[in-house]
Amino acid sequence: MLLLLLKELKHRWLIYLLTVFLMAFIISILMIQSSINTSAEETINGLSHKLGKGMLVVPDGTDLERFYTMRYGDTYMPDDYGERIKASPLGKHASMIDPRLYGNVDVKGTDIVLVGLTSKFPEPGKPNESFAAIGNTAARNLGIDTGDTLDVRGNTIRIFRVLDPPPKGYDMALFVPMAVAQEVLDKPGKINGLHMGGCWCEMDVAGFAAKVENTLPGTMAITVDGMAKAQVEINETMERYSVVIWVAGSVLAVGAIVFLILYMIYKGEREIGLLLSIGLSPGRIVVKNIMVSVITAITGALLGYIFSFPAMSYFGKAFLRIALAPTWEFLPQFMGAALLIGLVAATFPSWYVTRLDPTKLLREE
Repeated sequence: MLLLLLKELKHRWLIYLLTVFLMAFIISILMIQSSINTSAEETINGLSHKLGKGMLVVPDGTDLERFYTMRYGDTYMPDDYGERIKASPLGKHASMIDPRLYGNVDVKGTDIVLVGLTSKFPEPGKPNESFAAIGNTAARNLGIDTGDTLDVRGNTIRIFRVLDPPPKGYDMALFVPMAVAQEVLDKPGKINGLHMGGCWCEMDVAGFAAKVENTLPGTMAITVDGMAKAQVEINETMERYSVVIWVAGSVLAVGAIVFLILYMIYKGEREIGLLLSIGLSPGRIVVKNIMVSVITAITGALLGYIFSFPAMSYFGKAFLRIALAPTWEFLPQFMGAALLIGLVAATFPSWYVTRLDPTKLLREE
């Protein structure tokens, strides 16, 4: 049986490969349709705890998920954007405007989050020296305390305060003047975060965010309300077309496997006739076709699940500005469906052809 299966795969591998990719494409679409709302809701709920009721303005192209896990990329915007907002008609609605430059640096073998602030720091007592505050965990890992100095990429930083407790999530952070951060990161005149706050209870927050983006070219203005609104719109669209997507996907999936089996039978009629004539039982031929069908369907389902990761990530960034990922809880359901499709689609055509007269099959060209 195994030799028959391997021979089948060897001679007709291209058609099997095409069927697997077709199944993968179908499953990836169905996986996205099933997972997107759950994934978006989980991600937005996580971000809402970090963003709160404020607004975060970041350069266009920023990966928000990485940004909020303090892994900063290489996207920046001019450091005068805060002043532009203040000078614009939008300024009266923003009581707090806090430009920042974030980065990741290695200090004495320890990964530190560098935070450049426009807040006032103590005046340095020596030339080429700057004061900074540091999170308690970072200070402990580096073995430093108040009054000690650090060399950060050639810049002498004197610690004037160990933050204990530090701001939430910033226990491994080093807070420095904006100019120092720009020098350390070699990003003069740049920032990558603009935090804004205000009383927006009676405003269209999503509309306000759009105005901010128009005022500050090349930026994304992120609010919980804006992401939630986009999620609702996407969910409504998916619900509207869910029946069409599932019916079309199911028909295509079953059709792909049926086509594969019919192709196998059409191309292998003489071989089937020969196997029957030498005494191979029809049941073994049916089992062989079922095995090919099931392996193809399950492989397509697994590959479709893998394909859905980059597809959902792109979809999330395009419409919600956050990376999304398919939820694994749907994988067993799709695997079970693929198994059922493989069994059903292969059984009946295979059973039918094995009931034919072997001599008739041998005469087929």
